[in-house]
Amino acid sequence: MRLPMPITKMLQPPYGAIVVLNGPSSAGKSTLSKYLCENLVEHHLHIELDAFRNMEPIGYWDVERQLAQVRVAALCRAMNATAATFSRHGQSVIVDHVLSSDAWHYMLEDLIDLPVFLVGVFCSLEVLIDRERNRGDRKIGLAESQFASIHASRHYDCVVDTSSASEIECGRSILDWLQSRPIPTAFTKMHQQFFR
Repeated sequence: MRLPMPITKMLQPPYGAIVVLNGPSSAGKSTLSKYLCENLVEHHLHIELDAFRNMEPIGYWDVERQLAQVRVAALCRAMNATAATFSRHGQSVIVDHVLSSDAWHYMLEDLIDLPVFLVGVFCSLEVLIDRERNRGDRKIGLAESQFASIHASRHYDCVVDTSSASEIECGRSILDWLQSRPIPTAFTKMHQQFFR
């Protein structure tokens, strides 16, 4: 006798999109994410790196290198698991992240077979340093330490530059691109690059 399909399987909606915004600290990813969440017709949730970092107690990173690497992996995989779970239940998300080589590796493993759109958020070093200084809530030098490597040998489906256009203009550009119903290809290229 054939058992009935579980109700959760019967009601399973199509996967939600995962739009990943990658760029250095102070490039404007959070502002862009909020703009997209407010203006996309379909509801998108904002999975924000800073929200995960705000859970960390004082001194959390004052540990030996090996433990720090374990904690980086836990942070990245927790973000990825959140995005993947929402996607598998039909909920689209915007993920703003700073993807180091390790973080890319975790993402490419954890989000395989999901509809992932990669957006590169570029900004000149001069503007990043100025924003970092004016914000007052970032460690001085953080953006500069990420600048050279954050986009190195990366593939994107869409790119914006917040130093040559306002964050609103960049947000509109990403919005128009998403509304054109693009087919993501950069994730596959990145996966082949990391795992060949």
